[in-house]
Amino acid sequence: MKVFKEIAATNKSGVEKLLPYIISFLLPGLNILNNSFNQDDFDFLKIAPRWLVASLFLLLQWNFNNKITYSKSRAFFIKAITGNIIITISFVLTYSLLFPQATLLLSTPHKWIIFLKFLITATVFLSIQYTLKASKTLENLRVENLSLKSENYLAQLQQLKKQVNPHFLFNTLSTLRSMIRTSHPNTENFVLNLSDVYRQLLQTREINTIALKEEINFLNAYLFLIQVRYEEALHIKQNIYTNALYYQIPVFALQLLVENCIKHNIISQQNPLFIEIFQKDETSITVTNNYQPKNVTTETTGTGLMNLKKRYELMGIREGVIVKQNDKEFSVTLKLF
Repeated sequence: MKVFKEIAATNKSGVEKLLPYIISFLLPGLNILNNSFNQDDFDFLKIAPRWLVASLFLLLQWNFNNKITYSKSRAFFIKAITGNIIITISFVLTYSLLFPQATLLLSTPHKWIIFLKFLITATVFLSIQYTLKASKTLENLRVENLSLKSENYLAQLQQLKKQVNPHFLFNTLSTLRSMIRTSHPNTENFVLNLSDVYRQLLQTREINTIALKEEINFLNAYLFLIQVRYEEALHIKQNIYTNALYYQIPVFALQLLVENCIKHNIISQQNPLFIEIFQKDETSITVTNNYQPKNVTTETTGTGLMNLKKRYELMGIREGVIVKQNDKEFSVTLKLF
């Protein structure tokens, strides 16, 4: 949230900073020039001091309005009106003392017109500043709301990523122990791929998406471990477009789908499981398997398809997971982005 607030603070435009100076110097300048052009003895050196004094008082008025806390309470309106009237009276008195010759030439009605003009300008200032502060408050609330949502989404994504099936570790270690006891020729490769899998798990703890190329590399290391365990009972085929390798996909998404296939289907020499990972187009990837469900429902720890669907939803991607099933085949298609 702190980062979002800092970004909002730095987004204050230069126009907003210059606005009080532009208005404060432009309005009295236009008014004095309009009055002076109607006279034959126009002299800029005489006009400039009056312009400067009026501009400084308007700037003072802007800063006063900027300091008071805006609210809909009666106290705010009393403070605002009283303060602006006092500044206006101070301006008229100061103007009369500094420029007595110019003031003496004015009739009483004209003096009141100066007072009213300044007061109207103060009202315009107050309206502009109230609008700016209200807009800024709404923007800050919007930014805070977005930051809270972002933090909440990230927290949920991290929690979902942590829900990795603990049985995988126990099964791989059990397989490794059997391989060591029987002096299996692939023991060294098994250890190397196991280390690759857990290295990837550690390296991607802080990210939620990954390039398809890296996900495939992780999946291949995982598949090697699974293939050693099931041998000829498991057949896996891959067909990936090379021009899709740099699309993004949720971390561990493919591994989760393959694990889902293995966990919920019968795998044996008599009933081998066939898994195919392929692409119909470069913006999606599909994992299919022949449908031979286990008779006993496998206990789940919260991972699986619901986990994956939730991760897509949290990233704002609609229909990120499409599931299709019939008597012979089960397939899941993931959207790449």
